[in-house]
Amino acid sequence: MSSTPLPVRQFRCRLEELNTVSDLVQAMFAANQADFGKASPDYAAPAYLAGWKNAKKGFADLVPVGVRKATDKEVTKEMNALAKSLREPLNWLNIRLNRAEGKQLLANAQADFGLGNVRHEISTRDVEGLDGALNTLLQLVQEPKNLAALTAQGHTPADTLALADARTRIAKFNETQNTNQDASLALTAQNIAAGNALWHFVGDALATGFLMYKETAPKKAKTFTMASLLKRMRNEGGKATAAAPAPGV
Repeated sequence: MSSTPLPVRQFRCRLEELNTVSDLVQAMFAANQADFGKASPDYAAPAYLAGWKNAKKGFADLVPVGVRKATDKEVTKEMNALAKSLREPLNWLNIRLNRAEGKQLLANAQADFGLGNVRHEISTRDVEGLDGALNTLLQLVQEPKNLAALTAQGHTPADTLALADARTRIAKFNETQNTNQDASLALTAQNIAAGNALWHFVGDALATGFLMYKETAPKKAKTFTMASLLKRMRNEGGKATAAAPAPGV
């Protein structure tokens, strides 16, 4: 019995983030609605706003806001605690890797350890990405030749244990998060289709906003990019949803 393949996912964020991204873009659309209207009369037409509103409702019916908010809150709490607990150990490890590499004692290049990746995943609060980055770091730290070189520079078993404990906590949290979201956030054909329908308006507004300000206001144009939106949203731990939506959307 063959299964029907899932539709192509067009939205460029996690499913549970899409509604928040839409809220942010709606607020930006409202703040710059006069410019959008100059770009094309389509953006001032009631049909456009009504279509966005219907797409948002269709998506919200499949992905409950309450689940997303609870998840965002826990992710923020966990990431803040982890960032605080790992900041100093990562710096000390960085120093010791610098020294060991300078003496050509490591089995791997320092870049392979991925300290930058770990710090990046902490700052973006990407739980799955952080789990993988910590796992890679731990594997290389515990490789015998690397561990001997780091130990000679002052690295202790307690330092390794602190990294392992952090990885265990984040892996467990990631598993719990995924379990809690399965019922409403699974990538089914139905909610991918609803996400794509919402993304049609979100992506359109982003692309137009970027082009409108690309030459005259490049810093403003940058705010109409997914990289900027995701950084803002994840740094604010979901508080960005408080932004006012565009009228009628």
